[in-house]
Amino acid sequence: MQLHLPVARVGEIAPGSAKSFRFGVKNGIAFNDNGTIIAFENFCTHSGGQVDLHAASNQFVCRLHGACFDVKSGERLSGQAPENTRLKPISLIEKDGMILAILEINDGY
Repeated sequence: MQLHLPVARVGEIAPGSAKSFRFGVKNGIAFNDNGTIIAFENFCTHSGGQVDLHAASNQFVCRLHGACFDVKSGERLSGQAPENTRLKPISLIEKDGMILAILEINDGY
């Protein structure tokens, strides 16, 4: 089963900007890459801290220990996060002027 969770209105996230949102029991972060919205679970691969956009370097940076991640791929760039890890991507759809995150629910079957 899928749930469609609101991220933002179309046009709400300016190019080069990010917005945090709730993603089920987790948090997500969405980034506008020149009109294309990309989203990831907001959970550092090192110790689970949240990341924020560091606009000057165009990277997501962990609040806890400063690990850096690519805003387009979620790939770990530097810091204490393990090499070859990345932020988990979130699938998005656009419907009725809204950007929605797709949350897959496992019903146990």
